[in-house]
Amino acid sequence: MTGAQAQLPDPRKSRAVLVGVSDYTTLEGLPGVENNIASLHEAMTDPELWGLPAENCVALLNPASPDEVLDVVHQAASEATDALLFYYAGHGLLDNRFELYLALPGADNDRLYRAVRYDDIRREVVGTALSCYGKVVLLDCCYSGRALQGGMGGSVDDLADQARVDGTYLMTATAETRKALAPPGERYTAFTGALVDKLTRGLPDGPALLDMETLFHHMKADLQARHFPVPQQRSRNDGRAIALVRNRWGMGSRAPVERPPIETRVVPRMPPGFETLLRCRPADMYAEVQALRARQQDELAQQVLAACAAARPDQEVAAIVGLLRRSGAFTDVSSVLTTAGSRSPDEVLRIVDALHDSDLPGEAGILIREAGHGSVGDAAALAHLLQEDGRTGELVELLDAALDSAQASSSLIDLVNALWVAGLREEVDSLIERTVTKLPASTVLALADELRSVGREETAFGLYAASAEAVVSRPPDVVAQLCHAMIEAGRVSEGDRLAQAAIDSTTEGRGFLEVALAFWGIGQEDTADRALARAAEVLPNADVITLVAELRTRGLDDAAHRFCLRGMVSRSAQSIEEIIAALRDEGWPVLAKELLEGTAAQASPGTVVDLLRLCSTGDRQRVLRVASEREQQDLAELMKGLALAHPAIARELADRIMTKFTTGNAMVPVIFRGLDSQAKEQMLTSIVETGDGAGLVALLNGLSTADAKLLVFLIVLAGPAKFSSVERELADDPAGSRELALGLLLGQPVTRLAALVKGLLAAPNGKYYVDAILSEVAEPGRELPVIVQEVAFLFDEAEGMVGRLLLHKALSGRSANDLAGFVQALRIEDRPVVLAAVAAWVKETYDKVGATDGILRQIGLQEYASRRTLFGRRVKSEHFEA
Repeated sequence: MTGAQAQLPDPRKSRAVLVGVSDYTTLEGLPGVENNIASLHEAMTDPELWGLPAENCVALLNPASPDEVLDVVHQAASEATDALLFYYAGHGLLDNRFELYLALPGADNDRLYRAVRYDDIRREVVGTALSCYGKVVLLDCCYSGRALQGGMGGSVDDLADQARVDGTYLMTATAETRKALAPPGERYTAFTGALVDKLTRGLPDGPALLDMETLFHHMKADLQARHFPVPQQRSRNDGRAIALVRNRWGMGSRAPVERPPIETRVVPRMPPGFETLLRCRPADMYAEVQALRARQQDELAQQVLAACAAARPDQEVAAIVGLLRRSGAFTDVSSVLTTAGSRSPDEVLRIVDALHDSDLPGEAGILIREAGHGSVGDAAALAHLLQEDGRTGELVELLDAALDSAQASSSLIDLVNALWVAGLREEVDSLIERTVTKLPASTVLALADELRSVGREETAFGLYAASAEAVVSRPPDVVAQLCHAMIEAGRVSEGDRLAQAAIDSTTEGRGFLEVALAFWGIGQEDTADRALARAAEVLPNADVITLVAELRTRGLDDAAHRFCLRGMVSRSAQSIEEIIAALRDEGWPVLAKELLEGTAAQASPGTVVDLLRLCSTGDRQRVLRVASEREQQDLAELMKGLALAHPAIARELADRIMTKFTTGNAMVPVIFRGLDSQAKEQMLTSIVETGDGAGLVALLNGLSTADAKLLVFLIVLAGPAKFSSVERELADDPAGSRELALGLLLGQPVTRLAALVKGLLAAPNGKYYVDAILSEVAEPGRELPVIVQEVAFLFDEAEGMVGRLLLHKALSGRSANDLAGFVQALRIEDRPVVLAAVAAWVKETYDKVGATDGILRQIGLQEYASRRTLFGRRVKSEHFEA
């Protein structure tokens, strides 16, 4: 919405409250305020301007109490259904929380209860006037910029809940830290004087209705030119488009007021005696210029050329440019266009048109750019003319040139202000968007400040984000307030990036503390914690302890804990141990304990492994206790690292873990990946003692094959009842369950064979499993020396019964040659006990057929064969006697 599109609020449905304090008990008097109130009341009730009925415009001069002011404001806010205006002129005061108070006659810094709190006014204007379309607040007082912190809209959610979109507008005399100015001897205070002037005199070339933003920019230009404090503005929901008065300029009912004086121009003059060259043909003029140069009078020739460019009519200048161009005198073309570019905006535009009519569009573009390099006021005026004619391309060309020139001459802000006053607000935004990447960060920052001061926050916030490296050089509390404003305005990502830049630019402990405190101060705790997290990453150990002490001194114990914990989890184990020791030395043993436990819960598994090596016994138990509660993947890495570096500690951790989990828990397979064989057997033995069939089967399904075989072996050792319970759980079909069990029983190491066979023989289906196990070991395809070693091992371990069972299984069904090889291997291994067992097996197997002695001799066991007496009787070998 623009001023031209606005409608004047209905005076009958609108209200205004004008409050002024000119006489103070202790504060300095402000005599001009009385005139402020009188003139504004006259302007608001003037039918030519707005025409409020007198009863709708209440003027309070030197009110006695805050209640008197608030009662009047409340009544006006309750009655207004179209527009509501509140104006205050007087002293502004700040309390210890930097809240703004509007001082009444008896108020001062020690008697704020005699002042009106601005937030109470804001609440009435926004909260009570719910059915009012336009709400305007004008504050002419010291520190009035503090009102900008709360703005005029309350929260965004409050406005969104209203039945229709309400406009709100706030203009203040100063920034939040500046004092307003009441010039001695002046009729009005500076701010109100500019306001009254624009309201009563009107604006040349302004819209029919003076919207608030148009008023603001003209007041700002006026005050800035007089070196008075610069006003500020804020608005919501098109509040800047609210129009309260008609533009008196040119209405006809009053004599027109003279325009402000135009900047004095220095116009090149024709040298004496050459005046006729201003009226002769361009060709004759240039012939004289060349003649002067031929006589070595170059300076005089240049003066003639410049005077013609500055004074001759538009089409004659175009003709001169065309002549020079055809002559190839391009240096002179440039000189003429540079001088012509300094002429008044109207004249420049006419010369541009003449160049186009002369088919010289390139030279017309050069002239536009030369005009852009002139004064900012002329550039803005020419831009306004181009905009009115819809000449977008030339407008962009002019503004780009003006921006380059303004940047070089440090007058960028002046250019922006001049363009705003000329009504080119959208063009300013477009210009900034196109060229901001070309500007140095410091220039961008200054421009952003200016944009924000005039309420162009959306554009300003984008510039702040683009110049973050310059913004973060400001004090942390200033940066934090800016980030907060950006986030409140919905520019969350940009505000967050700026906050992060402030954090990343900090390198020392005190700086991190200031950043964190600044963001805590505006309620952005997450950002403050991010600052501490960064500090925890980069600060040396000594600075970590110092920062912890600072936080605790300020009563921020929780923040100190979070900060220190972040520092711990990102550091080496050696650094962690040093910090823990330092905390204890500082007298904070409880904090040290909590942080050690927090580190055990959050640090990387590798760090925890190293920390366990460095810890004292007591600390190690704390770390193990907390570490045992971590996620499965972390525990797996912990177990793996400890098993390699500290097997004993790995077993301690395993013991802790296993006391918390059932046999069917998925953690057990994870833990097993990091244990050695001895630790695995200890753990599984404990599991088997307490586990039931279902749990053990679930565990079997999660273990590797080798670990599952170990578990089933231990189950067999636990007794027939335990094995039978597992067997039943393996499958519904009994035959199927035996096959599943057998799959885990086969392939067991020979070291387990004796215990496995004896345990299975006690089980109901044990003979089935024993036969299968022994058959696997004695399988004919296996090499005889391997079987010989396994049998010999059993006999060596005093497991003769199992050894004989395996021996019988290995010998059965073999040929005489196989048996001879078996015997030969036993002789090489020097196993007489096993040889005797083989001979016993031969006798038992072949005695019934009377072939015992022959077989014994055939396979190499002749010493075990019977001997014959002289009478032909057989005598048992002494080996059998043995």
